[in-house]
Amino acid sequence: MHLMVDLETLATTPDAAILTIGACKFDPRGNNITDQYYERIDLDSQNRRIDENTIEWWSKQDKQIQEDAFGEGGRIKLSEAMKKLYKFGLGTRNIWSHGSIFDVVILENVASSLQQGVTWNFWEIRDTRTLFDIANVEVQVEGKHNALADATAQAYAVQKAYRILNN
Repeated sequence: MHLMVDLETLATTPDAAILTIGACKFDPRGNNITDQYYERIDLDSQNRRIDENTIEWWSKQDKQIQEDAFGEGGRIKLSEAMKKLYKFGLGTRNIWSHGSIFDVVILENVASSLQQGVTWNFWEIRDTRTLFDIANVEVQVEGKHNALADATAQAYAVQKAYRILNN
């Protein structure tokens, strides 16, 4: 089983504040998602970077997207979300994200600051952008900029790319 992660953040640096974390488990050679993880993170529980350019970018997004990212209800502490993500990721082999130097790097930065481990080794990091370019696959996302919707769409696109490349 592999792990796909996606974050919605308030900066583009490794120390970015995190709004939401989405993840799913999947077999890249399969056709389905086996399990999902989604948390909305309390900004007051983290002392992480907030970038004005990113805030401006968020202000131009659809109101429903903004509500999901910034709405008050259902938020948990970043440390609690990371513990849950760790438990969720146990038993997975590889971690995927849409680009190798954003989501995974931020999660590793958070884990390090919390003195928490991650469930992957550096050689298990996979990049969807490279795979999609090689297989000529596009991600079909409904509800763009929702961390779980993005992670799920990316996992399905990985499965599609594997099918194309293995034929």
